[in-house]
Amino acid sequence: MNLRRLAPPKQLGGRIRWLFVIFGVFNLVTVLPRVLGHGTGPVTARVAAAVAAVALAGWWLRQYRLGTFPAWMIPFEALALLAIGLGMRDWVATLGLLFVFVSFRGLYGTWRHVLAFTVLVFAAAVAGVALTEPSHVAQFLQQAPGVPPLALFTAAVAESTRRQERAAARERVFARLGSTLATTQDRETILRLSAEAAVELLDGIPGGWAVTVVDDLVVTAAGPVPVELLTGPVPPAAEGGGVRIPLRSDKQHFGDLLVGNGSAEVRPSLATLAAQTSLGLVNAEHAADLHYQAFHDNLTGLANRSLLREHLGHALARARRGGPVAVLLIDLDGFKQVNDTYGHAAGDQLLVAVAQRLRDGIRGADTAARLGGDEFAVVLDGMDAAGDAVHVAGRLLAAIQEPVPNAVLGATGTAGAALLPQASIGVAGWRGHAGIDELLHDADVAMYAAKTAGKGRVAHLDETGTVRLAAALTS
Repeated sequence: MNLRRLAPPKQLGGRIRWLFVIFGVFNLVTVLPRVLGHGTGPVTARVAAAVAAVALAGWWLRQYRLGTFPAWMIPFEALALLAIGLGMRDWVATLGLLFVFVSFRGLYGTWRHVLAFTVLVFAAAVAGVALTEPSHVAQFLQQAPGVPPLALFTAAVAESTRRQERAAARERVFARLGSTLATTQDRETILRLSAEAAVELLDGIPGGWAVTVVDDLVVTAAGPVPVELLTGPVPPAAEGGGVRIPLRSDKQHFGDLLVGNGSAEVRPSLATLAAQTSLGLVNAEHAADLHYQAFHDNLTGLANRSLLREHLGHALARARRGGPVAVLLIDLDGFKQVNDTYGHAAGDQLLVAVAQRLRDGIRGADTAARLGGDEFAVVLDGMDAAGDAVHVAGRLLAAIQEPVPNAVLGATGTAGAALLPQASIGVAGWRGHAGIDELLHDADVAMYAAKTAGKGRVAHLDETGTVRLAAALTS
């Protein structure tokens, strides 16, 4: 037996149960010297009483550790008390054990179970006295009226402590969930944590399952969820007594929390959980918006310089393990004339169009960024060969220098005009550079070499650091 499981618990309800199990087992142990040392009854009855006391003490300790007493054992516990009474042949001791039985076992089970247990052990105790000391039955009954009130009082104490423990456990659920949501920005993670928290709140209540539903489909689930809920659209009303609680803020409906049991006791806690989850989802959206604004260009939506450096740092770490990495610096030629001729609104539309062409021309693993003004950058990560960067740069340059259709510029008051953007691109591949700045410097050197050589060019640094020019593109 693990003795640690018998150490005094910290919670009030646990300490009450611990004290009563110690008290009950102690009284059962005292039966042994009474029946084996100086008992007056038949040997078989005394041995049966000793066996019943030892077996019952072991049973109580075992079930105390498990925290439950099955109802089907109530008749056997009553028979054990009858056997002990027959072996002791002492109505006063039997009455004392009856009080011990009721006070300890009243802490476990429903009110119906406590009532059934009280009736059976009372009958067993009376039967034990009647069979061994029939002349004392009247005295026994005169002293026993306190048994039913004691059973009711013990059951009331047990129910009160259970409610307090459940309330404390729910507070711990909310505290843990709140601290977790404060650092979580992923929507699905928040919904999963909400479903798991709901199951914790439903602990010990039949139907202890929960799911989060978005657009009538289950997103996350916890507990023994009915299979039909996981295989298709969730019906408007939960089946089997389930309850749907909306997850919403003042401006948005995020989905629903669907639980298998919404009893009156737990309903306020579930409503609090839904409010806490909704607040977490709102905060996550705000955090995601702030993160996006902090690392993306407001005009084009491309990564900004900070995010580019972050991605480039990860790419260089992979490059040191053998993966080719290259940086393209792109500068629009003649952008000032666009602003002077058509206005800044047209210039902004041109920047947006170039940004979209960069997005369309790279892979998902690559990063396109706007560094400021008319300067862009692209990080090519995980290419098949280092020379691929020059081919990608040529393709991007061709895309950039396609005419910007007047439909894009129409909203700026330049309807009918088509711009012919030009750009210079510098390419630098990783050649054992010490860090990000060194690689960006090489790309910058190549880009200015392309601008110096003329418009519409790609220049790159080869493995020796020598600038090489690609053929100029004509618009």
